[in-house]
Amino acid sequence: MAISQSLRNRAVVIEKFVTLGATSGTTVGVAVPAGTLVLAAGVEVLDAVADVTTYTADVTDGTTVFANDVDLDAAAAGTIRIGTTAGLVAAADTVDVVTTISGTPGTVRARVFVVAIDVNESVREGTEVARDVLA
Repeated sequence: MAISQSLRNRAVVIEKFVTLGATSGTTVGVAVPAGTLVLAAGVEVLDAVADVTTYTADVTDGTTVFANDVDLDAAAAGTIRIGTTAGLVAAADTVDVVTTISGTPGTVRARVFVVAIDVNESVREGTEVARDVLA
C-alpha cells in the first residue's frame, strides 16, 4: 500500500515581517523547529532602500549562511533577494538577517522568508481502510 502524499512532510514558506535597522546589525527573523531543512532563504524589501555606500545582508541561523551578501543598496520596494545554500537546522532556532551598512539608509521594512521542509520522521502513517464492496 502506498502512503498518501497528504501524510508526508512538504516544503513550506515560513515568513516574518521585520524592520531592518539603520546601522549594521542583526534583525531576528523566522523561527524554525528542530529537524528543518532550509532549501532557500531570502529577504524582500518593502520600502525603497536609500543609495548608500554599502548595504548587504546575510540570511543565517548562525551556523549556515543561506543567503550570503545579498545586495540591498538602492533596492526598489518589492525587490526580492535570495540565496540557495541549503542547510539543516538541527535544534530549534531563528533564521536572522545580518546587515552590513556603510552610510545612513534609515530603517527599512522587510519580509524575511525561508523555503523549508520538516525532515523528521512523519508523524502519521498510512493505514488501510475497510471499503464497502458493491455487489
